[in-house]
Amino acid sequence: MELVLTSPTIGSEKRGDLSALFVYKFKIGKEEWLLGYTFNASKRILTWNAIGQHENFYRELN
Repeated sequence: MELVLTSPTIGSEKRGDLSALFVYKFKIGKEEWLLGYTFNASKRILTWNAIGQHENFYRELN
């Protein structure tokens, strides 16, 4: 996750209801995981919101 800390805009910025959320995809073994976070560029604050596999990731954000 150091990559996200050093380059916060590396994740995909979501749209619509999740417009403030960035999602970074990565693999552990053969499984794809997602890391959801918000980034306030003016204050340089990164907040972790969620981490999990794609299957339930977006459902659990609500």
